[in-house]
Amino acid sequence: MKIDNIPMKLFYLAGIFLLFQCNPRLVKTFQSENYVVSDTVQTDPKAKEFILPYKENLDAMMDSVIGKSAKELNRAGRGETTLGNFVADIQKEYAEENFGFEVDISIMNNGGLRNNIPEGDITTGNIFELSPFDNYLYVLELNAEDVEKLAKYAVSKKNLGINGMYIESENNELTRFSVQGKPVEKGRTYLLAVNDYLATGGDQMDFLTDLPRKETSTILLRDFILDKIKAKTAEGEVIDAEIEGRQKLN
Repeated sequence: MKIDNIPMKLFYLAGIFLLFQCNPRLVKTFQSENYVVSDTVQTDPKAKEFILPYKENLDAMMDSVIGKSAKELNRAGRGETTLGNFVADIQKEYAEENFGFEVDISIMNNGGLRNNIPEGDITTGNIFELSPFDNYLYVLELNAEDVEKLAKYAVSKKNLGINGMYIESENNELTRFSVQGKPVEKGRTYLLAVNDYLATGGDQMDFLTDLPRKETSTILLRDFILDKIKAKTAEGEVIDAEIEGRQKLN
């Protein structure tokens, strides 16, 4: 089709050209103002009134007592600690109860435990302070070589709570280790309960990254700690843990 001998497509091209020529140029602009937050800032009464019911409910939940501890469970020590032992123990128990198979080793990085369990009343808030991160419970499959790497790592870093594995060292070198009181057997698979942070190479545990996963759950560390403390309390237990000589590091 032509108009006065001019091809129609030229009109289309001219139209597109004029469209872009007429459009205003977009320029990104922004404005900002800094506010200093301090005790001098006045509380908005309406905002406070709106938030108050939620705060009261949250405070009541966090202040609720879920158990009692015989003493403070803390992270004091090189490698083995009362808190690390406690969490590694209940992690193993919880994994076995919920997955339906025996776990050989359970580990917890002491750095992942951000607060202590106080002596006396234990509240929900204490456990949220202890485990503020969304770490999930995994179970990995290890062979004899992997178990030895884990033992050497524990000796080198001195930062793990451990259940199920005994280790000794001299001058920062691994001299002896066993699993469930027995020498490690070649050709056997060992199951390790661990959080997803370590399982994906956190704290320089790269040797765990490619190991087979038997379980990759969405069970949070703090949730199973809460569940186990509540269950033990319901059975009349007082929460406690000791330094038992699981790790003799020299």
